[in-house]
Amino acid sequence: TVILVSFAATGLLTVPQSFGVILGADIGTTLVVVLLSIKKMAEYSLGMIVVGFLWQWIIREEKLKFVGNIVFSFGLVFFGMFLMTNTTRPLAMDPVALQVFGFLAAHPVITFFAATFFTGLGQASAATIGLAMALAHAGAISLESALPMVLGANVGTTTVALAASLGSNTSGKRVAVAHLFVKAVGAAIVLPLLPQCIACIGGLNTLLTELVSFLHVGVTGEIAIFHLMFNVGLAVLFLPILPLGVWFVSKLVPESKTKEVFGPKYLDAAALETPALAFAQAKREILRIAGLTQTLYKDCLALFQPTVNFDRLVGDIQARDDQIDLLDRKVRFYLAKLSKEMLTESQGAQQMSLLAITADCEGIGDVISRELVRLARKKAERHRSFSEEGWEEIKKLHRAIAENFEITLSVLTSPHEEIIQRVIRHGEQIKEMEVELHQTHIQRLHEGQPETFETSSIHLDILANLRRINGYLMHMADASFPVPGTNKI
Repeated sequence: TVILVSFAATGLLTVPQSFGVILGADIGTTLVVVLLSIKKMAEYSLGMIVVGFLWQWIIREEKLKFVGNIVFSFGLVFFGMFLMTNTTRPLAMDPVALQVFGFLAAHPVITFFAATFFTGLGQASAATIGLAMALAHAGAISLESALPMVLGANVGTTTVALAASLGSNTSGKRVAVAHLFVKAVGAAIVLPLLPQCIACIGGLNTLLTELVSFLHVGVTGEIAIFHLMFNVGLAVLFLPILPLGVWFVSKLVPESKTKEVFGPKYLDAAALETPALAFAQAKREILRIAGLTQTLYKDCLALFQPTVNFDRLVGDIQARDDQIDLLDRKVRFYLAKLSKEMLTESQGAQQMSLLAITADCEGIGDVISRELVRLARKKAERHRSFSEEGWEEIKKLHRAIAENFEITLSVLTSPHEEIIQRVIRHGEQIKEMEVELHQTHIQRLHEGQPETFETSSIHLDILANLRRINGYLMHMADASFPVPGTNKI
């Protein structure tokens, strides 16, 4: 659900899509509890820890190492369950503990809210349910006392996503509230029906025993069955009325009326724990930067048009360059938070590629906002005009680079070698074109055209700066060149 908040906030998933994934994730997370209910699991836990630990040392392949990490972590969970069960067994004989548990058994609503609070603090529903299982297995509490704890754990686990959504936008907040809404509604329905649920679980237990004679589901298994049934029931209840649920959540969390401050859209801090996801978010932000830079480039020749409001256009261009600079800085800081210890060799190369590409976009923005603005101001102050041939040549070079810009954006979206080579070939042709246009301009100087003479330095500097922009595009394409076995971007 924390990842869903991030996906919804950055537009990767819509709220209705996230709503459906929440229901599926809630069923999937019951697997841990079901496994905890298997008595033999605790006996195998130390073996899983040893196997998982050795696997991570022996296996060199990065992706396979994660298998060992999974086995090792599951072993720790099951061994922790074993320790909890042994530790809580004396509570069954403690007079004070028996009084507390007796009070909780008589007040299921209080038990529910206590479990909700405990889960919210611990940020793990499996820990609360595991504790309920351990207490029930030790004989300290009955099934009647354990089930409100299970309901509280289901509601309390929503605090994780709620906390993650605090700094998110409206869509992210809606996903977190949807998770709370689903769990709270389910708990409100089931809590008054706990006696009927216990009778249903007892009947199901009897049926399972009749079908499989050697199978006997103890109290821990009954708790796991209830947890599974609760989350499956939520999916059955809400999937048919998903649009209604989305509508209700949208009413609970309306669109913000305050004007959104310009800033990154996709750099979610929660994604930093998963480098692959963080790179995907950074890439989306860099594509946004590249789009802003392309638009700025398309509009830059308007600076040299005598009919435009020069000061207003310069202010607009510099403001847009400031936006590019801001996003470039945010991307660099975001990627810098990924420690080298967390990254594989290919991910380290990808990190450097992304930094190089965003720096190139920032460089293009600076060429336009500083150099081309300076040249345009110089032309305006001197009241100079380009010759008709000279202006057409500048526009011709600008169009050629604009085409290369379009191809470069395709490279950033999908870095295939064929497209990258096309950018580089096109860039080399543009270099040759700039040399030819330079020579043509010198030829007009020799012919003595007055407009050419008056604007010669400005004309040549414009060509040179457009060539610099073309160089940035070629470097961006080269930085995104695929690394064997992966992609740098």
